[in-house]
Amino acid sequence: MVNTPVTSSPARTRRYPRKVLLPLACVATAGALYSTSDSFRHHTLAFRRALLAAEAVIVTGYDYKFSLEYGNRDLKEGDPEDDRERRVRRSRLHKRSAERVMAMMRQNGGIYIKLGQHLASLKYLLPEEWTKTMEPLQDKCLPSSLESIQALFLSDLGQPLSEIFSSFDVTPIGVASLAQVHRATLKDGCEVAVKIQHPALGEFSEVDMKTIAALTHFIAYAFPEFEFFWLSEEIQDNLPKELDFRYEARNAERTAANFDCARVQGSSSAVKIPDVFWAQKRVLVMEFMNGSRIDNVEYLNANNIKVGEVSREMARIFSQMIYKDGFLHCDPHPGNVMIRPTPVGSPSPFNFEIILLDHGLYRELSPEFRLDYARLWTAVMDSDEEEIKRRAIALSGIDAYELFACILTGRDWDVIQDSQLTRKVRNKAETSKISHGAGNWLVEIADILARVPRDLLLLFKTNDLLRALDEDLGADDGAQMGTFAVMGLYCAQVIFEADKKEIRQTLTRASVSTSADSSSSSSITGISRSMTLMFASVGVWCRAYCRFLLKTVSLDLFIWWIDQSQANSVLYRVASTLGLSVL
Repeated sequence: MVNTPVTSSPARTRRYPRKVLLPLACVATAGALYSTSDSFRHHTLAFRRALLAAEAVIVTGYDYKFSLEYGNRDLKEGDPEDDRERRVRRSRLHKRSAERVMAMMRQNGGIYIKLGQHLASLKYLLPEEWTKTMEPLQDKCLPSSLESIQALFLSDLGQPLSEIFSSFDVTPIGVASLAQVHRATLKDGCEVAVKIQHPALGEFSEVDMKTIAALTHFIAYAFPEFEFFWLSEEIQDNLPKELDFRYEARNAERTAANFDCARVQGSSSAVKIPDVFWAQKRVLVMEFMNGSRIDNVEYLNANNIKVGEVSREMARIFSQMIYKDGFLHCDPHPGNVMIRPTPVGSPSPFNFEIILLDHGLYRELSPEFRLDYARLWTAVMDSDEEEIKRRAIALSGIDAYELFACILTGRDWDVIQDSQLTRKVRNKAETSKISHGAGNWLVEIADILARVPRDLLLLFKTNDLLRALDEDLGADDGAQMGTFAVMGLYCAQVIFEADKKEIRQTLTRASVSTSADSSSSSSITGISRSMTLMFASVGVWCRAYCRFLLKTVSLDLFIWWIDQSQANSVLYRVASTLGLSVL
């Protein structure tokens, strides 16, 4: 018997090399395309960013779904020890979820950093573990490389940096989520601050917005009780404007003009808006200013700047924007607000100037909205529960007025109801109670935010940022209560102006009616009716003026007494000894 050697068939000999060579060929082709094709590289990076975001959100959603529905089955309801363990587990869930999402945001950067900053400000909505974890995103952003900035100048302006500036500091003096700022000198010797958009933002902003919108729909599908469509809608509405620095330049010029007009009318202010030299879509050149972040307490103390005056002036600046001008800067976190000693020639009535930066995110408020908002805040400060309910429904259509008032003020309902809002500052115990309450009332809060007008969403954010700034400054009780008094003065003015307008309209109608009746056979009756209406209008005006006068005098007295307490004046010490106080 002859043994015939077994030989492999041609198909079998080729099968193993094909399994190896085909993947290697794909990898080599992809690598070559990534290196040589901008379109392929863009789509690859865009897909990677979307995949990272989707992974973080889906894993977090599953973690919540599993942990809340199945993770606590070993714990008994009503048992104190088990309830305590349930709270501990929930806190750990919030913490690891926030850290997972923040890691994704850091890795993707750009718009995701902006989204994380927004989440950090939602102290009325998110548990403390989320807001605290997101806070570092407000300060720690990675700068773009000098090479990418030079390429941006060539593509957008057609000139290199050296043709525009005589000097350009390559180290940025500030880095934010959307841009970074460099110190430079123009050819004419003028020192400027140059705000440059991160070059990569334009490449991925559209796909990032679509990804966030898609993930918002996923959250709505996985958790039907939560509606976060407003979050993606706000990003899609506002981000394109924030990415165009020409809008920011116009906003800055309009705000500066508003405060200049107020000064002419006798309302002094410490605010300073840097002058804009010129603006392109991704480059903004403006006046350079020395100073420090407004929450740098050591800087304030070194320059003999009183925290109480800074706190009250911030309240005055933003009250004017909200109630008088109707044109509101909606991102006043400490990185966007600087302070410096008053320079020569400044119109500031204090020994400091407050420099307002980053005018990309603004909201225009209608006169009707401002009036309703002023009446709501007046009712809240007066602890008028029926009026709070009526105004909350009128302004937002929300029946849950207690929770709505808590979101608005950042305070516990018991504090509002007991008339303690302007008498008692928010302490750590109340803050902790609010934070834990946010977790318990998450569904109800999400429902309110989904239903309120978009203007209110940004006002909620602005209010919370200003409150957080007061707390970061270490403003004492009097200083924090003084901010409510300042706002109350602006609310009273808005309401009085509306009353006067209504009275003028009534008198105009009466005058027209009198003119018409004077030519008719019933002229005597018509004139008598018109005169009665005029006298009634005068009575209404007197009552409105008395209410306005009483409110403004009481608030001015309140502010004066705060000043006396902070100065520890002789009058204050004597009154305190006798047990007298207006606080």
